[in-house]
Amino acid sequence: MRPAPGPYADWRAWLDAFAEGTDLPAEHLAPINEQMGPHVQERLLRHISEAFARRQRRWADAFQRDLGALVGDPGRAMHALAAAMTSARTRLAPLRRLCTLPVMPPVLRDELASALDETVRSSQRSLEDSVRHAPLELQAVVRANRLTAAPPPPPAQGRQSPGRRVII
Repeated sequence: MRPAPGPYADWRAWLDAFAEGTDLPAEHLAPINEQMGPHVQERLLRHISEAFARRQRRWADAFQRDLGALVGDPGRAMHALAAAMTSARTRLAPLRRLCTLPVMPPVLRDELASALDETVRSSQRSLEDSVRHAPLELQAVVRANRLTAAPPPPPAQGRQSPGRRVII
């Protein structure tokens, strides 16, 4: 049996995709307010918290995988560490966007943002602690690429110059 379309179903589908790592547009999501009724609001808030926690775990797992792959030549490891930290900051963007969705109650947005900030600060502290006795160059890489720094800007959406291609 298919769920009836509506605001709750829209939110659930969006949250399920979000939790699994898919970033869909959120413009169609209805505001979570008293018009939904207290039981629907309560269920949605629980689903938002669960989806947030799952996506946050995915972020942490991916970052740990990236860090676990840092072996070998120290010079390459420093570049790989910087790239892993930049990638981790970039992967935080969907979580940060969720924390600012205007259709969610402000209290929930604040709670999610606080939880995310604490996770990021804790990860940064842990990383700093783990390189405390490492060579100074490695410590400098960790400090220069803080997870708590602003994420890198998204690529420009403008037109490319004629005859030039971007190869990824």
